[in-house]
Amino acid sequence: MLKIEKTKWQGKCSRHPMFNPEADGIGAIKGGCPRCLELQAIFESNRQTLRLMSAFGPIPTQRKGESDPGPDRQQDLFDSIPST
Repeated sequence: MLKIEKTKWQGKCSRHPMFNPEADGIGAIKGGCPRCLELQAIFESNRQTLRLMSAFGPIPTQRKGESDPGPDRQQDLFDSIPST
């Protein structure tokens, strides 16, 4: 089993803080900046990983809100003791 946790990560180039790989794309990288190229590679790797995961099987979503507790399945410890 492979367990991949949800991680929120933010990164930006110190020379080009306004560069956004998702919105701008590789064409917006100025002068072949190595940090911007790394950000673009991270973005593309993340997108490819999500694509592969969804092709392998549906990604389970976590329920939001209250769940139906259903019948009480907890055993009562005192039911097993005979009363006198």
